[in-house]
Amino acid sequence: MAKSKKRIIAGIVSVSAVAALGLLATPGPVWAEETGGDWRSTYDTVMIWVNFAILAFVIYKFGKDPILDFLRLRKEDLAYEIGVLESQKEKVTARIEETRQAITESDIRYAELKERILRQGERRKQDIIDEAKAQSRIMIESTKDKVGSQIQQAKRRFKEEMVDAAIDRALERLPRVITDEDNEKLLDQYMASATAK
Repeated sequence: MAKSKKRIIAGIVSVSAVAALGLLATPGPVWAEETGGDWRSTYDTVMIWVNFAILAFVIYKFGKDPILDFLRLRKEDLAYEIGVLESQKEKVTARIEETRQAITESDIRYAELKERILRQGERRKQDIIDEAKAQSRIMIESTKDKVGSQIQQAKRRFKEEMVDAAIDRALERLPRVITDEDNEKLLDQYMASATAK
């Protein structure tokens, strides 16, 4: 890069020197005094063309290589800069593509995650419903068992109370209805049945 800058500076200096020499050597209307005569305008025109030819030759001879070098270097610099920009563009394009890919993958992962969460939610909901049904069956069975047990206890108590009430009534009535003879007969029957066994 430092060599290319030196060549560019050398080319510019060479072209500037040739242009300055050509300007000093040009006998144009600015440098010459008009002092009458026809030959002077013809001479001036011829000298302008001669000076132009000399200037063109000097520029061609001494300035061609520096100017071409300058243009080549400028072309190479521009090609290098374009290459750098193309490389940066490719990197940015690659990053954009990676970002798009990541966004697409993220969307896919989000959809999968959402679907999985919904499935888990449905499964959990069904598990809760099944668990509640099982608990309600257990509670109903337990309640039935408790109610059945309470009914059995109530029946037993009722029977006991009925037996007690019947015995009380019988004890109340029997002494009035059964006589001493009836008692002796019953005692004899009982004794006979006991001895028969």
